[in-house]
Amino acid sequence: MEAVMPDIAMTLYPQDYDAVFFDLDVILTSTAKVHASSIGLVQKLRALNIKTAVTTSSNTCLEMLDAAGISKLFDAHVDGMDISRLNVRGKPAPDIFLEASRLVGAEPARTVVIEDSIAGIEAGCAGLFGCVIGVDRTGHAQALRKAGADVVVTDLDQVRATEKPSSSWSLVFEGFDPAQEGIREALCSLGNGYVTIRGAATGSAADGIHYPGNYFAGGYNRLRTDIAGRVVENEDIVNFPNWLLLQFRLDGEEWFDTGSTKLLSYRQELDLRGGLLLRSIRFEDAQGRRTALKERSLVSMNSMHLGALELTLTPENWSGNVTVRSAIDGRVINAGAKLYHKFSNKHLEPVASSPVGEDGIYLLVRTSQSNIQVAAAARTQAFLNGKRIKAERRHIEEPGYIGQELNIDLKQGSTLILEKITSFYTSRDFAISECGVEALKPIAHSDRFNAILADHIVAWNYLWRRFDIHIRTTNTLPLNAAMLLRLNMFHLLQAVSPNSIGLDTGIPARGWTGEAYQGHIFWDELFIFPFFNYRMPEITRSLLMYRYRRLKEARTAAAAAGYKGAMFPWQSGSDGQEETQKFNLNPLSQRWVPDNSFLQRHVGSAIVHNVWQYFQVTHDVEFLYSYGAELILDIAMFWSSIAVFNPDRERYEIHGVMGPDEFHDAYPDSATPGINNNAYTNIMAVWVLCRALEVLGLLSDVRRAELKMRLGLSGEEIQRWEDISRRIHVPFLDNGIISQFEGYEKLQEIDLDDYRARYGNIQRLDLILEQENDTPNRYKLSKQPDVLMLFYLFSAEEIGELFQRLGYFFEYETIPRNIAYYVDRSSQGSTLSRVVSAWVLARSDRQRAMHFFAEALQSDVNDIQHGTTSEGVHLGAMAGTIDLVQRVLTGIEARGNILRLHPELPKVLERLDMRIRYRGHSLYLRLTHDSLTVHGSYSSAPPISLCIDDKICEYIGSTTRVFQLNTETKHDNT
Repeated sequence: MEAVMPDIAMTLYPQDYDAVFFDLDVILTSTAKVHASSIGLVQKLRALNIKTAVTTSSNTCLEMLDAAGISKLFDAHVDGMDISRLNVRGKPAPDIFLEASRLVGAEPARTVVIEDSIAGIEAGCAGLFGCVIGVDRTGHAQALRKAGADVVVTDLDQVRATEKPSSSWSLVFEGFDPAQEGIREALCSLGNGYVTIRGAATGSAADGIHYPGNYFAGGYNRLRTDIAGRVVENEDIVNFPNWLLLQFRLDGEEWFDTGSTKLLSYRQELDLRGGLLLRSIRFEDAQGRRTALKERSLVSMNSMHLGALELTLTPENWSGNVTVRSAIDGRVINAGAKLYHKFSNKHLEPVASSPVGEDGIYLLVRTSQSNIQVAAAARTQAFLNGKRIKAERRHIEEPGYIGQELNIDLKQGSTLILEKITSFYTSRDFAISECGVEALKPIAHSDRFNAILADHIVAWNYLWRRFDIHIRTTNTLPLNAAMLLRLNMFHLLQAVSPNSIGLDTGIPARGWTGEAYQGHIFWDELFIFPFFNYRMPEITRSLLMYRYRRLKEARTAAAAAGYKGAMFPWQSGSDGQEETQKFNLNPLSQRWVPDNSFLQRHVGSAIVHNVWQYFQVTHDVEFLYSYGAELILDIAMFWSSIAVFNPDRERYEIHGVMGPDEFHDAYPDSATPGINNNAYTNIMAVWVLCRALEVLGLLSDVRRAELKMRLGLSGEEIQRWEDISRRIHVPFLDNGIISQFEGYEKLQEIDLDDYRARYGNIQRLDLILEQENDTPNRYKLSKQPDVLMLFYLFSAEEIGELFQRLGYFFEYETIPRNIAYYVDRSSQGSTLSRVVSAWVLARSDRQRAMHFFAEALQSDVNDIQHGTTSEGVHLGAMAGTIDLVQRVLTGIEARGNILRLHPELPKVLERLDMRIRYRGHSLYLRLTHDSLTVHGSYSSAPPISLCIDDKICEYIGSTTRVFQLNTETKHDNT
């Protein structure tokens, strides 16, 4: 008789869960016999390295497990004796499960509870455990479900444990495509907040297909170029020495190259959970020799100065000699962005190189202008069939390059493993004597690849527990949204991480994954900081210090332009001076076009917004007093000095600026750059002045006096702030539409459909128009949201308060009209554009919002800007998609000393779990259609105010609050 396979009700994956807790009665029968299906599941879990524990109120748990011969299958047990000893509550309180979590080192949110009692189910739910499974062997399934069980089974053979398909935690590419290699390299970059390498194949060099860039956070250098008789100076993020060089060739033939070899199979995988890049290749050479090749590479999140490569070779049908070359190449140049190919690009000068011991090499270089020294030392070891081999090595040394070659004889079916461990230090690192000395230390005593990997994975697990947003759905999310969101989180955590804290670095628009925008820092932090504010605000604080340290340069820039206060640059690099180029090359017309984007003075308002939001989430009074207040007040002084009074209107105006739109840098036919009274700029200036006035009230008398003296802040100036904040001019069109800037109504409409028909992709319509000897300055057209940024940053209530302060009548009903007007006139020429459009449409036109969200989510994997991703990912859009998810689903907002949540879970989702930090509290949020549960870890922080759907309550640390949601009043959000 053929066996009947049980229906699988639940599958447990190690990517989702770290531990599973069993009630003793689920393991043993009433006669102390083992439930075979339960033990079968336990064994599968242990094979997957998932921790297991037993919980019970019985005092004889261990004796019963020993008698059954299964005690060694569990990592921990908590029983009645522990309950008495620890003086904790029994079920339905979650204490017994929380103690088990502590013992095995697993977060409740990543732990499964398996129970057969109603009290046990209630305890699992109360502890906010990731999944609660009920076992019904006595016919009370409905009661278990009512108690909160996520799944109810009749036997544990209906629960399966297996490795999860890679889709939700891995970015996978099948087949080798030279045209896509640059995009893949950017997407598969590996970093740790200190150093980043592009995801190039080991052994590859810049050749038009591959570009193995290596970038240190804040590692800039300045060069000059003579172009058409004009000397142009640019500061770039530097491509530092390539340490990925680990090459091989068979019997003296050409070095292996994917582009010139017959590939039998090719698979590339970026493991997001473990921060690991893997390649698996089978190839056949001209002699018919078939070889299996596997690569693994990482940049250690645990040891920020270490990177590691592992290359495994297996000859399938041949025996012969293999030559291996391991090198560090400091002859590299900056050639990773097409727009800058005509600029000088040799930033590095060789300083020293040498062999190190029997298996090491060392290279020291420095940048030509900024004089940053970078040392790299690498140790390469070979293992044949598991045993280390010591082959004679030939050293190769040229200025800026050092390598070594070794020859190894292989037999068919044998396995050769090559491990290259590299350490890198710069002269700007803390607590070192000299970077070369420090780089040599790790390779002398570092572990093998697997040991470094293990520590690296632990560090990544720590980050994912803080930052992951877990969405549960019955169906697969469209676009593999879970993986794409994690890919975005992954890149954010590689650009800045705990390793970045204390470094003098900002966060570039393209991360450290390529040379687009020359590694400069814009306003993208406005979109990026919310991700860190609510999870690891220490990172935000460190990044804000990058701005504070450049206050002197911002003051100098303001003074040079005839203003007071601090005028921050649109593009910033090493020292905070304006890095925006004077001219940009239009690749369509091949003409050099003036770049007036430096007139985007609103970047200062973005900095104030970032400081204020950080303070709202953390209430970091020390930071506000010591640094934040000075930033806010200095930027407020700038806005006060740039505002001019128009006696005819009896209002203040701001002239000669550029809004976020970027398509309008002047009035039609005007030789003077800049436009007047950009609505976003003016309203943000009002908001900044209001915050400055509020900050003055928050400061102590002593600190207020100090800053007033330091900044030359008089009583008359403060009164001027009050006046400007109530009388600045905001232009309007008909029907309550905010005019993007003064004179916008005089511009012509443009037929976007006509341009789409002629050109297809019109995201950069400005370049198309310039090629046609036209300009976007003539049209009602935008590259990206301008007015709409107000509705992205502020709630309707805040917008109303600002307009009321200014004495303008503004109804809520005009917001949808503003949104529709400007969305329809945008070319969506920026990845950030989709993020903003998705948010402002989120609750009025969900279908259209989802379209923009889907585009934003796929910005880089689909390279929607046609060639830009290969030069670096778009961090602002990546962060924006994550913020969209948390803002749309939870309605989270920190304002007025209240943490506000207005949850709204779409029908396609079952549950949302995420962890946040707010004013000293570590909070788990679990959102379902019916309720929002807020669970706090132990905290000595004072109580906080929560506002759930407009109802305010006090929340005390270390407690669990369940808020029932009135689903009937929610929108129909299918």
